Amino acid sequence: MKLLSCLLLLATTGSQAFVVKPSMQRVATQVNVASPPIDEWNQPIPEKVSTAPVPVNKVSKAARSRMADRIIDPDFSLALGVFLLAPMIAWYHPTYMADGSPSLLGVFGAGFHLVFAALLWVQTVRVRLVFEKDSMEFYNVKGPQCDLEKGAKLVKKPSNYVADTANRWKYDDIINYGFFPSLEFPVICYMKETNTDPAKWNRWFAAFDSYGRGQPHFFPGICNARQIKEEFEKRGVARKPIPMIGGKVSKK
Repeated sequence: MKLLSCLLLLATTGSQAFVVKPSMQRVATQVNVASPPIDEWNQPIPEKVSTAPVPVNKVSKAARSRMADRIIDPDFSLALGVFLLAPMIAWYHPTYMADGSPSLLGVFGAGFHLVFAALLWVQTVRVRLVFEKDSMEFYNVKGPQCDLEKGAKLVKKPSNYVADTANRWKYDDIINYGFFPSLEFPVICYMKETNTDPAKWNRWFAAFDSYGRGQPHFFPGICNARQIKEEFEKRGVARKPIPMIGGKVSKK
């Protein structure tokens, strides 16, 4: 009887050795509530940023009326840059001549840039952008040597060839502006306004604007871009924030 009891005790003890005991320690699951949502490619989804036009400085109409008018200085950098491209194109364009002389295509390209540079130079001399009390406007300079200090006068330009409207826009109607490729060397200056009849918003280059909501205008960088930006900010002109690489947004 004792032998049977001992065998039963040994069998019970041995069977318990093969029973998996539940772990007493719980694995903590860490959830980072601050992590951004992830898309189907396991990449963080960019945070949505408002693109509503916002002025850098909020300026009242009364404050604008007290500001002095300003004629933006001409900037010959663009005309000079295009002019310098001409000899480079003629010299470095691949030649197919046995004697190594410049190719006709290179000469044609250089000639085109010379003509374009001359046109930009003339426009830089004769066009002025003026910031006035409540509006900005482009004028032509007419008179002795196109020099205002020598008696030349500012005269209104003909109607805008794109929208067939005056080249004058109120600050409150401007919803965006920019300088491309950069403020340091602006080849193209850009602005968008809502004063033009919406039926004309899809003419010429404006037809490529998928956003609509206004009439865009483009003009070559023949005026001092830094002064333009300074006046836009000083007079409270609205501008859309510009998305930057890395998720940052610039409002300037």
